[in-house]
Amino acid sequence: MKKVSILALFIFTAFILISGAAISQEAVTTDDKAATTTEDKAAVTTDDKAAATTEEKAAVKTEEETAAKTEEKAAAKTDDAVTSEHLTKEDTATEHAEKVYEKADVQLLKGQPKTFTDGYNTYVNDKVRFELFDIDNVMKDSVMYKIDTKEEQKYVEPFTLSDEGSHVISYYSVDKMGNREALKSINVIVDKTAPETLVTITAPFSKNGENIYASETFTYNYTISSKDNISGVAAVTYAVKGEDHKQYVKPFSLNSIAPVVMEVTSEDKVGNLTKKYTTKVVDENGVVLADNVADLKIIVDKTPPVVEIKADKPFFMKDKLTVASRDFKYTIAATDTESGIKAIYYRMDNKSEFILYTGELQFNSNGMHKIEAIARDAVGNTSKTTTLDVFVDIIPADTNIKLITE
Repeated sequence: MKKVSILALFIFTAFILISGAAISQEAVTTDDKAATTTEDKAAVTTDDKAAATTEEKAAVKTEEETAAKTEEKAAAKTDDAVTSEHLTKEDTATEHAEKVYEKADVQLLKGQPKTFTDGYNTYVNDKVRFELFDIDNVMKDSVMYKIDTKEEQKYVEPFTLSDEGSHVISYYSVDKMGNREALKSINVIVDKTAPETLVTITAPFSKNGENIYASETFTYNYTISSKDNISGVAAVTYAVKGEDHKQYVKPFSLNSIAPVVMEVTSEDKVGNLTKKYTTKVVDENGVVLADNVADLKIIVDKTPPVVEIKADKPFFMKDKLTVASRDFKYTIAATDTESGIKAIYYRMDNKSEFILYTGELQFNSNGMHKIEAIARDAVGNTSKTTTLDVFVDIIPADTNIKLITE
């Protein structure tokens, strides 16, 4: 009985020991799993963070690249705009009135490079570039040049001359062997100045006091003169507002109440062009009335003169007949309250055409006579014809004697 109890106790103790070991192992396993899970989670979190950081960095980089590209595009666009503006103002200029002008008060054409030679001199504008090049039989090296008395320098690229006037460009080349070319030179004249233009407007104006008069149907004669002291004038064109430009060849006339303001362009032989011109308004006698059309205030004179024929003594009247003697003298007078009298014309007894009146008139033959007179004012208005009919008696009476006897 005692042996059975001991055996049972041994079995129970063994069971307890085995059970405890199993529980411990399970606890360890659970802890390991927990640790593993924690580590895994930490690793996953770290990976996630790393991935997130990488993505963020990539996103930031992408944004930065996008921003950089945007800035580059904007800069390029700005450069294009600047280039476009530059081209518009400089390189795309034509050779006529549509070109861009340097200053509003001078209107000097920038234009394209242009040269002109008269057989002796070479004229250029300040856009012309000078290029030097050499040809050698073996091996070329360098080209040297100088402008006027300036320092000699090595040629690198085409150059321009900016100072107006005459210049001398001297140049030569040296090859790799040290062979030096004989000095060469070219004389050029730089012309940067557009021609000076004068428009002279001539018409039968009349200046009476401070007033300038013109007729209702007026003809203005236009003369355009242009001069250029360097390369010379190439062409002059003009246009009345709303019309196309015409080449100026000789003076022309325009009908208008007031002088017509027109566009005038003058270009020299190296492309300098100007729209600026001065104006001179003169009468038929060359008297300057104004230096600017805008300053010319014109009054239209529509009123013709009034003419009167007078005798130097009272007429005799017989049955409504005006009678005068041989010694009567006649004068013609005219008045005009606006532009003034320019001339008086007359004729006698319907003979010939009207001629200029210069002084007293007189009849020397007996019978009916007629004087006709007209006057023209300073702007061309002509008066009505004034007529004087007079019987001139130059025959003396015939006297007889009668004897009265009653």
